Amino acid sequence: MIRRLFDFVRSMLSPPSVRLAIVRRYQDANGNYVGELYMDQTIKRRHDTLAGYTMIGASLDSLPLSFDESSMVWGLDTRNDFLAHMPRAVVRVGALDPKDNDGVRRMVAKLPRRNMTLVIQNRFIEHVMDRKPC
Repeated sequence: MIRRLFDFVRSMLSPPSVRLAIVRRYQDANGNYVGELYMDQTIKRRHDTLAGYTMIGASLDSLPLSFDESSMVWGLDTRNDFLAHMPRAVVRVGALDPKDNDGVRRMVAKLPRRNMTLVIQNRFIEHVMDRKPC
C-alpha cells in the first residue's frame, strides 16, 4: 500500500519520458519536410509486454536536414494547421486524414514536453525510386 502511494506521488512529480520519431518522406515546395509521426509506446498485456514505435499521425517540420537534438532548440506546434505559415525550427503535427487532425493535435499537446525526445530519420521517397531493379 505504501509502495503504491509512493509510486503515485513520484509519477506526479516526474512525468514519464516521451520519445517521438519522425520519418521524413519528402520535401514540400516551401522547403519543409513532410513525414510520418511515430511514438514509442509500451503495451502491457496479461502475459507479455509489447514495446515499439506506433504511427500516430503525420508531421511537417522546418528543422535542418542534419538535425541534432542535443544542440538545437525546437518547438512543437499543436495549434496550427499544416497550411499555416511555418516558422523555423518547428514540428507541426496532424493526422493522415484531415478530419482527424484535431484529435491527433490534442493527444500530442497533452504529452509532457519536459522529458520529450525527438528522433528524425530521412527516408526520402526519391532514394527508393532511384534504385535499379534487381
